[in-house]
Amino acid sequence: MPDNSINPVLGIDLGTTFSAIARWDGRGPQIYRLRTGEIELQSVVYFDPKTEEFLVGALAYNKGLIHPENMAFGIKRFMDDAKHRIEIGGRTFTPIELSSKILASLYGNVVSMFPKNVFKGRGTVVTVPYYFMAHQLENTKDAAALANINCRKILQEPIAASLSYAWKCVQENPTREGEETILVFDLGGGTFDLTLFKLIQSKDTLRFEVLGTGGDDRLGGMDFDECLVNLLLEKSGLTEAVLKLKGNKKKEIEYRKAYQKVRKGAVDAKIQLSFTKETRASIPFVIPPDKHIDVTVTRDEFEACIKSYTEKVRDIMERLWAVANVRASSVDRVVKVGGSSIIPCMHTLLCDAIGEGKIYADNDPSLCVAEGAALYAAYLDDPEVFGREIEITTRNCHALGVKLSGDRFARIISANRKAPCKGEHMFTTDKDNVETLDIEVYQGASNDINGNSRVGILSVPGLPKRPAGGLDILVTFTLNNEQKLVVKANIYEADTNKELVERLATFTAT
Repeated sequence: MPDNSINPVLGIDLGTTFSAIARWDGRGPQIYRLRTGEIELQSVVYFDPKTEEFLVGALAYNKGLIHPENMAFGIKRFMDDAKHRIEIGGRTFTPIELSSKILASLYGNVVSMFPKNVFKGRGTVVTVPYYFMAHQLENTKDAAALANINCRKILQEPIAASLSYAWKCVQENPTREGEETILVFDLGGGTFDLTLFKLIQSKDTLRFEVLGTGGDDRLGGMDFDECLVNLLLEKSGLTEAVLKLKGNKKKEIEYRKAYQKVRKGAVDAKIQLSFTKETRASIPFVIPPDKHIDVTVTRDEFEACIKSYTEKVRDIMERLWAVANVRASSVDRVVKVGGSSIIPCMHTLLCDAIGEGKIYADNDPSLCVAEGAALYAAYLDDPEVFGREIEITTRNCHALGVKLSGDRFARIISANRKAPCKGEHMFTTDKDNVETLDIEVYQGASNDINGNSRVGILSVPGLPKRPAGGLDILVTFTLNNEQKLVVKANIYEADTNKELVERLATFTAT
């Protein structure tokens, strides 16, 4: 029997602003406390060009206030582009490389608690937003591999959070049977995820049926911080002075230092305003020698400056009710996830839509995803861990289709289809003598493939030469509950309907 202390299964919440790691201890999920004493790691990477050393976490953030040119944060927002370059310390890195540093630091913190070569995790689940597309999921897998982490599965954050909730329900009332509708409201530092579940509990099964999803991978606490930065500069009369620095290449470092100082003050003020109606923001030497910020900010002012984002959140929620064909008032429980979910105006928004008294209180929004990831890792390791079978019925967030001429997007499976599901469409050739056909698979909401994400290519070589329109191409998409997409192409002679070629390929389509 494995030792859950030195050889556990692990769960990692790789967040935009903070990350956390948990293990299954044989009785439940346990969050690891880092060597520095914190239970979360700031998702910040600092590269020292003199020593070529990487720092991660609070130390990286604090050094970055002095040398902002050596610091990177909000890295998760760039995971949609593996080729994106982030310059720190005079060198450039990809989001995958920098994310791997965060993952390696989390894992390394745990390893360092034990004598050398004693600790070794036997499998890890890493989480991503439900709204992530296939390439973002693959980039996260690559980051885990680069960090030398044995990643057994990439799990969607709302599913992890709902597992944490369900685990506590089972512990409190193991014989309970019934069902409830749960909204996971996940508003973190960089992304927003809404997932509506039906949780069905019986003595033999825990079933999670996804009813609908929505979100925005460019909406979160970082945007609120930016609004508050602008408010603090405006109230202190420093907006123009800071903008002058930004427009001067020779003073770029001075601008970055000023911005990071104000941003830190803004983050501190934002946190305070979740618990008090006004706070004082005092930030000395924003621009040396005598430009300081010392102003009072009220909660009303903060909520006014983030109003456009609050409206976005409300609009996404309204679309979710329509997509899932569910009335907001029929939601039985709301599980909050992410630090920004505790902002009072978000609480008010939820209560206005769903009703008072439905928000689940016995849960830490910042840690429940890591806990749920550890729970799922334990379930993968031993399906008896919950004392019952776990079933998860998913839906695809994004439409799936193929590229047509003129960069048009042809949908084959629409968004929010319950898995497993299937779709097919008949196409034809628009050029003479096509010998190789590359079927490019995309996902997204745009009618133009340039606004969508490419999932992969199914190549069909060895076609007989025929004039344009001489070949019929039946493309079939089959999506399973694990969000694996099988793409099949059957090529027919247009005149005789004789089948000439069949090809298929499998992709991940989360």
